[in-house]
This record gives sequence, C-alpha cells and structure tokens, in this order.
Amino acid sequence: MDQGMDIPARYFDGVRPVPQPVMLRAVPQGVEIRLSGEVPPIVWPFAEARLDSLKPEARLHRVSRNIDTGERLVVEAEAFASAFAPYLKAFGKGRAGEASGLRIALWTGGAIASVVFLFFVGLPLLARVLAPLVPWSWETTLGKSVEPQVLEMFGKGSAVQLCGEENSPGKAALDAMVARLSAGAKLPAPVKVEVLDTAITNAFALPGGHIYLFRPIIEKAGSPDEVAGVLAHEIGHVVHRDAMRGLIHDGALSLLIGAVLGDVTGGSTVTVLAKMMAGSAYSRENESEADRVSVDLMRHAGADPRAINGFFRRLGAGEKSSPSILDALSSHPVTAERITAVEKLAADAPQGGKPILSASEWQALRGICNQTRPSPAAKS
Repeated sequence: MDQGMDIPARYFDGVRPVPQPVMLRAVPQGVEIRLSGEVPPIVWPFAEARLDSLKPEARLHRVSRNIDTGERLVVEAEAFASAFAPYLKAFGKGRAGEASGLRIALWTGGAIASVVFLFFVGLPLLARVLAPLVPWSWETTLGKSVEPQVLEMFGKGSAVQLCGEENSPGKAALDAMVARLSAGAKLPAPVKVEVLDTAITNAFALPGGHIYLFRPIIEKAGSPDEVAGVLAHEIGHVVHRDAMRGLIHDGALSLLIGAVLGDVTGGSTVTVLAKMMAGSAYSRENESEADRVSVDLMRHAGADPRAINGFFRRLGAGEKSSPSILDALSSHPVTAERITAVEKLAADAPQGGKPILSASEWQALRGICNQTRPSPAAKS
C-alpha cells in the first residue's frame, strides 16, 4: 500500500476497554488517527509512538512524558509495514517508566471505587428520589408496554393464560379481596390484579399497579388470608413504586456499564424492566417496606397479618428438595429475618382475625383457574 493511504485499525483510547474502528495515515508528524464522525484526527508524534510488534499484527502504544497513556493501536501487519515503511526508524524507543504502572493502578482503583459507590449508594438513592416524580400516567403506560414481554418470559417463550372470566365467581372473589385490602392503602390509583395459569410460585407488580399472582400461590395456600398476605405485599410494592424504582436503578446501571464498556446505547426500557420482573430481586429495604404495608393492610381489613409467614414456612418446608422454590421466589427472597420482622410488626394484632373471604368466596377463588382466557401477550 502506498505511503499516504489510509489503512484500517482498531484504537483503544486508554479509558474504555473496547476498540474503536479508525483509519491510520502516515504523516511527517507521526501516526494520524482518524475516528468516525466529524472528530478532529489524533496525531501520535513518532517520539511518543512505541511499536511493540509487527507479527502477527502490528501493535503500538503511546508514551507521553515517560508515562503510558493507555492508548493502543492494532493494525494488519502487511498494510502497516507498507504504509509506514519510510518511518519505521522514527518510532520512539524504550518503555514507559514506573510512574505509568502507578498511574494505571490509581485510575483503576478510583474507577472501581466509584462504580461500587454508585451501585450501593448512588443509584438506589437516585431511584428513591426520582420514582415519586414520574407521573402516574407515564408509569401506567410503561407497565402496559412491557406487559406482553414480561408474560412471554414467564411463559418461556409462549404466552401464559390468565385465570377466570370477568364475571366468574372466582374473579369476583379476587376482586373482593383486592377491594378489602385496597381500602387501607394509600394508592395513586386503583390496582388491577390478575392470576396467571403457570406452575411457577411467584407474584409481581408491574409499573402502574398491575399485579399478577401465579396459580400456585392460591393452590398452596391454606387459607384466603395467606393469599391476601402475598397480595398485600405486592400492593406495598405499588404504594412505594418499587417497580419504577427498579427500572430507574437498572436503567441507570445499564447506561453506566455501557459508558464504561463503550456502548452508550444500553438496553431498551422494555428489556431492562422485563428482565428485572422475571428474575431480579428487590432490595432488602424494598421488601421490608412492602412487608410493613402488608401487615398494615391486613390489620386494616381485620384479617390475620401473620398469615403470609404461615404460607412461606409451609411452602419452604414442603419443597426443600425442589429447586423450583429457590427459583420461584427469587424476586422476593424469604429469609428468617423477614419472617421475624413480620411477627414483630404484627405482635399487637389479634390472633386469627376474621378471614378476608367467606368460605364460599374462598372456594370460588380456589377454582379461578378452572377456566382460563388468553393473556394480553396472546391477544397482541
């Protein structure tokens, strides 16, 4: 290749560990690096350019004032040798001094410390502050937009079914439970609750107050209060807008990681939230806050606020040998600490209480999945 012609190369800027496609040109001043877009070219003076090797690829790094800048170039060997043949003796000699290693170590340590601080302190605080400022109408629209993808994830690629026709006794019993629990909640808008006909034992709340209970929650519950305790916990996540907090946190984290790795496009809002709903765990603080709401709502409804603990204890004892219990409750990890906290919160509540549903309503709710209907994902 003739002198003065551009040759393709990969450029590492010393900040992000990913290459940028560039074009190189040999100029009298040194190595000219042309980046994409209308960005002025970078020139490495020959005195600062170090040629590390010519085979199997030409590899160069830059040293300025005896300090390795971290910049690197990787070029096809034959093209480089042809374009830079007249200048091969002009490249600088020697390696960077000890100061470069210290500089890199300090920058690396500082970067790691910054990311750790943002992950554990900065991003949770940001999410907590910003979530209440998002208009509820925006959050509702967001929840509707991600709903089909979330349901498809739980259906392992196919749309799961919703339980209960709109006017069925089972749906009426569920709506009655929702109304009795919501009466004591400080909600920005009424919640909507559906039952998914799937074998996973879980429950979650989308942004905008759309809550899903999974069929095994009802099947494995020993009383309507146990189901109500789980549902009240999900209402607690809606009260504190935890799904919105999680989206802000995970979205900001995605952008942060993208910036570090050189991919500032990040993941889409739908993908980030869908993955969060399908597998990411709420923080311990989020769970504790939702547990407090659950106890308050159950007490306000006159039901037993300790019932959720009975559900978790019996479920865990009955499925110790099954790996599904760990997977199923991954978004709401049950710990002895949480169970103890609920017991303390409900210490002054009467034992037993009045069941939140009558015997006939409970029987209807237990049969809600005898009839299924297409999910929103299947309709769209």
